[in-house]
Amino acid sequence: MKSKTETFATMMESFAYRYDLRATFDDLLTMSMCAVTQIPGAGKSHYEDLYLQTVAKYNTDDLRFHFPKVFARLTVEMEERLDVGSGNDVLGDFYEQNFCRKNSGQFFTPWPICRFMAQIVCGDVKESEETMRILDPCCGSGRMLLAGSKVAGPAHEYYGIDIDHTCVKMTALNLFLNGRFHSEVMWGDALSPGDFRISYAISFLPLGIFRIENKEESKLWHLHKNSFERKSEVAKPAVAFISEDIKQTGPASQLKLF
Repeated sequence: MKSKTETFATMMESFAYRYDLRATFDDLLTMSMCAVTQIPGAGKSHYEDLYLQTVAKYNTDDLRFHFPKVFARLTVEMEERLDVGSGNDVLGDFYEQNFCRKNSGQFFTPWPICRFMAQIVCGDVKESEETMRILDPCCGSGRMLLAGSKVAGPAHEYYGIDIDHTCVKMTALNLFLNGRFHSEVMWGDALSPGDFRISYAISFLPLGIFRIENKEESKLWHLHKNSFERKSEVAKPAVAFISEDIKQTGPASQLKLF
C-alpha cells in the first residue's frame, strides 16, 4: 500500500541502500528524457537503446520497476507546486539537498531571488513584439530560466549552459515539463566557446528532448561562439555585442542574460 508520506525525495532515497544515489539520480534523468521523446505510433523512444543501456544495471533488481513511479511522482509534485512561492524545481531541490557539499562552490539561487532577478531582467519582455532569447550561462537546474519564463511567458526562447552534465539534464527536463519548448541546453564550459560536449533541444513538434551530438547542428553553440568572436573584434559590453550578433543569425534580435 502506498504511504501517504511518500514523496519524490523518499522514493529516490530508496535506491541509496543498494546504489550510489547520485549515479542513480543521473540515470533517472536520462531515462526520463528518453521516455518523453517517443516516436509517434511506434510505442518506443527515439533513444530506446540509450534507455535500455541505462536501465541494464538494474535488470536483476526489482527496483528497476520503481523508475516510472518516481518519474510520475516528480510530475505530480511539480504540478502541485506550480503556483507556489517556492517554485516547482523539485529536481534542483533534491540535488541541492543531497549532492551540493559544503564549500564545494556549487550553489543554486533560491527561488524568491530568481523571481526578483527575472522581474528586473525580463519585466519588459511581454510588451515586446519580438521573440526574446534568454540565456543563463551557468544554469544549474534551470531555476533562473524557469523564473524568467514565468515573467516573460512560453513564447520566447530559453537557453542554458552548464559544465555539469547532470545539471544540464535537470534543466532540459525542467524546461520540457514546464512547457518551455523553444529551448536548448548545452553541456560545456560557458567561458570557453569551443567547448561543446552535447546539447539537448526541447521541442513540441516533434515532442521531446532531442540530443545534439554534433556542435554544428546546435543553434545555441553557434550563438555562443559567434558572441565570443564578436567580442574579440569590438570591445563592447556583453549584452550589446551578443544582441548585435543575434541580429545577424536569426529573427530574434534581443538577448537577455542572467
